[in-house]
Amino acid sequence: MKINRDKHKIESYVLRFRLQEIIGKDLTGSFEIHHFDRDENIYSIDEKPDYLYFLVRGKVKISLLLKNGNRMLMRFSIPFSVLGDLELLNDYTVQTSVSAVCKTELLALDISVARKHLMDKPAFLRMIIKELAFKLYHNDIVRTLTSSAPLKKRVAMYLLLMTSDERNERMLDELETESQTEISELLGASYRNVNRIMKELSDEGVITINRSQIKIINFEKLKKIASDLYG
Repeated sequence: MKINRDKHKIESYVLRFRLQEIIGKDLTGSFEIHHFDRDENIYSIDEKPDYLYFLVRGKVKISLLLKNGNRMLMRFSIPFSVLGDLELLNDYTVQTSVSAVCKTELLALDISVARKHLMDKPAFLRMIIKELAFKLYHNDIVRTLTSSAPLKKRVAMYLLLMTSDERNERMLDELETESQTEISELLGASYRNVNRIMKELSDEGVITINRSQIKIINFEKLKKIASDLYG
């Protein structure tokens, strides 16, 4: 991580995302810009975060640590989004791994300063409620991946979740995954059955698979397959 205290650049981000209206003019002077390189950890599991982050440039990925020691990609976040909101409100340790997908910049506010000055600001609390509502919605959808719905629909839903942003808009064409085993772990299905569905989707021209890379060829058809689960 690299720290930048360039007031002009901070102010440009504050104006772009209208942060003065959310946290107040006085606190914007407490911001730092934190730069993270690709694959660099922003938060690590079981740590207590030092900063509340506002993602203003780049992309981050949120991963869950599975019982077998592997990490399962849960979602991506893009500007503008908040990192550390749950930990801010509840003083929790971080339960997911958060890392940069590419060169990423975040406005950083010391979490103790945020707790002292932001917890009675209606605009800030409305933003936090909106962020937490989206995360709850997303987690509910993730839980449907282990439901009794046909496996093909659940696989399609997983691929859509991993390649779309918070607005359900296409964000990525390709998904990197360590193996199809991690997908089967999340879906509660056997590796053999997930592999069969992946081959089926490949034969239908929906995706291509090359080692650990899954490329979406027909995004609209993938959405149609997942239609019972994907809004």
